[in-house]
Amino acid sequence: MRVEDRIKYLSSMDLFHQFAEGDLYEFFAENVSETEIPAGDILCREGSKGEDMFILLVGELKISKDNKFITTIKPVEYIGEMALIEAKPRSATVEALTDCTLLKITRKQFQDYFSKRPDSLFAILQTLSRRIRLNTEIIAEELEKANIMIHDMRNQMAPFLFLDMLEKKVSDESALRMIKVMKGGRNNLNDMMAEALARAKRINNTRKVGRNSLQELLEDVKDSELKTHPDLRNRKFKFNVQKDLPEFDFCRLEIRRVLVNLFINAAQSGDQGEAIDIGLDADDENAVIYVMDRGEGVSEESKERIFDPNFTTKKDSNGLGLTSCRHIVEALHGGKLSCAVREGGGTIFTFTLPLKGSNS
Repeated sequence: MRVEDRIKYLSSMDLFHQFAEGDLYEFFAENVSETEIPAGDILCREGSKGEDMFILLVGELKISKDNKFITTIKPVEYIGEMALIEAKPRSATVEALTDCTLLKITRKQFQDYFSKRPDSLFAILQTLSRRIRLNTEIIAEELEKANIMIHDMRNQMAPFLFLDMLEKKVSDESALRMIKVMKGGRNNLNDMMAEALARAKRINNTRKVGRNSLQELLEDVKDSELKTHPDLRNRKFKFNVQKDLPEFDFCRLEIRRVLVNLFINAAQSGDQGEAIDIGLDADDENAVIYVMDRGEGVSEESKERIFDPNFTTKKDSNGLGLTSCRHIVEALHGGKLSCAVREGGGTIFTFTLPLKGSNS
């Protein structure tokens, strides 16, 4: 590509629009390198060292994070601009969807430019600030849409109030047990939606922390989610309760969410006929709960990231369940959640809850 064409491309971009044509020629257009990336090749991987930015001239690139698609970019757009300012690992993976032609600009080129034109640094920072502000506005808009959806979902809960009326008219014990389970699910959903809406309004929604029994909670989950959830109802669970624990302070709904998430994770990790072991024990300071499956286990690489938001090794998973579990156990209750490889195959998730005191 001719130098004149490079200058044309560079000057059309917001990052360079305040640069004098002479500076574009001297520091960039004349020395910038062209890179050809065949379709299917990776330009850069998430977590790899980032030192260069790229300008897409021809083709199409896919941006993904934690194996999840984010967006595509087309000419003339640039990526990796933050690498020009700080040496941080790449935040996403960039793959060529078609044969691509790119211009590569190194951090050294920018450093050489700023050493001679330090006044231009402010203009660059203004441009990057605008891009960050735009991304923040997009995130805020998506969050608002999610909050509206939660609000409308809560309104759709109204028909479930008929369960209260139905309960008074039914005498069959089996039907009453099913109604009780449905009412519990309804109330839990209502509480979770109320909490989500309170957070959206920056309202302090007091968590329902009180003296509860882990044994009773486990029995409740056995009578509800284990019998109704599609991933759990046909699975074999073995419960091993070592001690009759006293009641202690924790949020019943939050720990229920942890248990259900770990049970589903275990069920999805192993074969249909394999049992899932659930244990409850205690030491002098903590209640200890473990969930053991007989699946393929967790690789060392995945073990390091298994609690990261959006990280998943499962095709149809969103990677939020274990993140939620760790937040509830550690940040909200002062306990500890850990993952280990099970001898003979499988994974063990263990979490502890302090028997005295909790974060409220």
